[in-house]
Amino acid sequence: MEGRLYWAGVLIILSSQWAAAGSLYGYYASASTETLKTETEEMGKQLSAAFNHKGISSRQQKIDFADYYANLKKLVLYSSKLATYSEYGKDLRFARDNEVFKGLPTETSSNGKSGPQLDRKDFVNKKYGEMKKNVEEEIETYVDLIKLSLDACETLTQNDLSGFAENKKHRDRIVNFKRGKEFRHYLEKRGRLAGRWPSLAARISNQLSLWDPRPPSPDDPLINTKIAGAI
Repeated sequence: MEGRLYWAGVLIILSSQWAAAGSLYGYYASASTETLKTETEEMGKQLSAAFNHKGISSRQQKIDFADYYANLKKLVLYSSKLATYSEYGKDLRFARDNEVFKGLPTETSSNGKSGPQLDRKDFVNKKYGEMKKNVEEEIETYVDLIKLSLDACETLTQNDLSGFAENKKHRDRIVNFKRGKEFRHYLEKRGRLAGRWPSLAARISNQLSLWDPRPPSPDDPLINTKIAGAI
């Protein structure tokens, strides 16, 4: 009995599906060309709203600008830090010659006992060599980080498919960043950076200049169109 009820239910479902399909087919088969055209246009509007090109472009702009802005901030920060090492050789020689390293502890030997005592000159020269090596490694790290951020910024602006660099909101955000404390620190040390690493400084300046106010073009209207329209 239960088996009969089951198959009866299946037949009812299949019959309703066929009836619906048949009625849908019959509707489109008998509908006029004008009706079909109207429904097609309405469907197109709905699809256009769901996959709005402008909305997709706007989201891509936000993604591209977020990537660019993060790298630009890192670029400025690392450049300020690197600039402090512009005269590291002179600073370290001054420390060595004036025995500034004299008070620094020496490394103990591996067996926990003090090694042979060095005279003061050898001790200072040893510390000078250690500090020079550490500073040069730190400089190399900052140079690598700056180049990575520069490459990212240059690639994004040179291949700006989403047009984020032309967006006024994004340009205003860069302008605000250039008025901030981090950027002021960079400006204070920019000369030292350019003196020691001129090629890096030039690439950084070129990237930052992309966001400077643009000079008026000969083709620009003499009267602001927005103001004229308001009048």
